[in-house]
Amino acid sequence: GSLDTTFGGTGIVTTDIGGTDIGSSVAVQADGKILVAGYTENSNSDFALVRYSDTGSLDPSFGGTGIVTTDFNGSNDVGYGIALQPDGRIVVAGVSTNFNHFDFALIRYTGTGSLDSTFGDEGIVTTPISIGSGDDYCFSVVVQPDGKILVAGYNTNDFALVRYTDTGSLDTTFGGTGIVITDIGGPDDQCYSMALQADGKILVAGYTRKPFTFDIALVRYTDTGSLDTTFGGTGIVTTDI
Repeated sequence: GSLDTTFGGTGIVTTDIGGTDIGSSVAVQADGKILVAGYTENSNSDFALVRYSDTGSLDPSFGGTGIVTTDFNGSNDVGYGIALQPDGRIVVAGVSTNFNHFDFALIRYTGTGSLDSTFGDEGIVTTPISIGSGDDYCFSVVVQPDGKILVAGYNTNDFALVRYTDTGSLDTTFGGTGIVITDIGGPDDQCYSMALQADGKILVAGYTRKPFTFDIALVRYTDTGSLDTTFGGTGIVTTDI
């Protein structure tokens, strides 16, 4: 638990991207390089992705400086989750504004920090979940062994899980449309984290709000997006601590 002084000299590295800079997620590549995803905010916010060497130095082979920022042409674009593909490509998930409301947003980069033009619209995919004017927030992303990409978060009130093909299209074998919405039962259900089991089942975690308190909420889905009724009887488990 001691600070590792071989990293940045003190064990601590800070990086000024140019505004209010926030890191939200971290991943370690097979070669030991470290990726941090988040956002930078000045008048508007943009996705930010930073790569460091194993010693904490910025990696100039990534985007020229070690820092890559991406503007979706929205006023606020915020990165929250990161996942690495076996081929070295990098997927970052978050949100982007669309007419003053947030949509799920997904970017895929090459191993050198360029937008991957084989994915979505020149590397970028946005997906509205709510009907009408609701906000959709995406916080977690994982890449399945078959290359499909899962992102998890919530729409205005319920858990939301979306699966894409390797090219960024919605995967209609998942829930019929590629989008699965789950009402945990409270007036406000929010999902923040996701993990894959070895058997392909999908776990997502967050909370459900009772009238005056919040409980932990855990949901397990099958690979096709159905609730797994072998888990808690309904696929949903809530815990009041």
